[in-house]
Order: sequence, then C-alpha cells, then structure tokens
Amino acid sequence: MDDFYIVVLSVNQFLDGLFFGFSLMMILALIAYLFFKNVFIFNFIHHAIRVARILAIIYFSLYLLSTISYYSSSDFKFFSERAKGPYAWVYWLMLLRPLLFCGLIQLFWFKKIRSKMRYIGLLILPIAILTLFSGAMFEKLVIISASFHRDVISEGSQFGTDLFFILALHIIETCVVFSALVFVSWIIRKKTTS
Repeated sequence: MDDFYIVVLSVNQFLDGLFFGFSLMMILALIAYLFFKNVFIFNFIHHAIRVARILAIIYFSLYLLSTISYYSSSDFKFFSERAKGPYAWVYWLMLLRPLLFCGLIQLFWFKKIRSKMRYIGLLILPIAILTLFSGAMFEKLVIISASFHRDVISEGSQFGTDLFFILALHIIETCVVFSALVFVSWIIRKKTTS
C-alpha cells in the first residue's frame, strides 16, 4: 500500500505542476488576447480549458485515492492531531485546496463562463493563487532557498546560478510542459475529427 501511495502522490505532484503551468499560460494567453484579438490565441485558450477540465477530474480522483490510502495507514493517528491543534486551519486548507481549485476548473463546463473572456479571467486568478500555494511549489521553494542559504549550491559549483534563475526555469518548464500537452491533444483532436 505504501508503494501505491508514493506513486499516486508523485503523479499528483506532477499534475499540480501542470495546473501551475495552466494558470500561468492562461494569464499570458488572456493578456495576449486582450492586445491582439487573435483567433489562434482564442482557440488555444478554449482548448487549454478543455485539457484542464479533464486533468482536474483525474487529479481529484487520484487525490481522493491517496487521501483514502493515507488515512487508512498507520500514520493517520500521528497526523490526525493536526486537525485539532492551533494550526488546524492550515491543515484543513491543505486538505481542501484541491477540492477548491478542481471545483473552480469544473465551472468551465458551463458555456456561459467559458465563452466570455472576463469570466475566464475572473476564474483564472483564484485558480492561479490556489495552485501557487500548493505543497509541491512551497517544497521546491524551500529546497532551493535552503540550498542557497547553506551554500550547497555555491558560486563555484557547476550551476553558478542564482535563486531567481532556477525559479524562472521551473516556471518556464511548467508552462512549456502544459502548452505541449495542449498542442499534442489539439493535434490528436484535429486528426480524429478530420
């Protein structure tokens, strides 16, 4: 059961990164559409929403599976005290965050919401905030900043980069991976409809 939990958790963290890329790409695409009113950008936005809706269903299903397997394990007694302690609000926010942003993404099933750019923009902002505050993003930030603080990654190392460069590369990576997923699914959809 532990191996299953680790695999599901790893897939969830990967999908968490994809949602971070989704929210950033949607913000950039909405800004680009605001200035250029291009049909290609409009189609990208709508296809990205289509991909994100399906990924949100997969993510939430895997999240439920990992939560059920975690709470049925022996670690549950140790961590159940967090739900009642002085920082219980953080514990409950951590548990409910996937429900919130997956629920917000599922609002795109309504045609009225996904057809108006202002509604898309209003929904993308809270989704971006919720994906930014995921555990995986905080964990990466802590690992990178702690590595610099402890001089594990020094100027003489093979990287020779600074914190902002590494964070920028991570942001670019999530955006590129999500965009590639959108374009691949777009091509597959075009070939099946032709």
